[in-house]
Amino acid sequence: MQRLIIYAAAVFAIASGTWWLIALPRIELAELNHTVSTDRVAALELLDEQRVALIRDQQLQILDIIENERRNRELLQTIAGQSRAQSRALQELKQNDETIADYLRGAVPVELGRLYQRTATTDTGAYRQPSEVRTDPVPTASASSTAGK
Repeated sequence: MQRLIIYAAAVFAIASGTWWLIALPRIELAELNHTVSTDRVAALELLDEQRVALIRDQQLQILDIIENERRNRELLQTIAGQSRAQSRALQELKQNDETIADYLRGAVPVELGRLYQRTATTDTGAYRQPSEVRTDPVPTASASSTAGK
């Protein structure tokens, strides 16, 4: 019986050793797979966070672009309105210029002429009055007048 126990113990030891030799690499492989998988999961989570941040930034940029397009449309509408107003003003100026040119081509109305009538402009003799500007040369300074100073 003692031999049986020794045989059983030996078989058990051999079986344990064999199991240990077979199972140990599998355990290490499983631990390695677990570590690699954990690292991959962490990397993928980081990648997902980066993608979410990138998508968020793109959404903000799209909102900015939409806001800028809205402002541009408003500016274009304002410019178009101002252009129409300017065109109307120019057209009105052209019509006024034509009206004024037609008026100036005609004779001065008698009432208007009498309203601004002055003898200095209506008397032809006043145009030929002698000039009050002296035409003779300016006398030179004498020695006696400059010596006293």
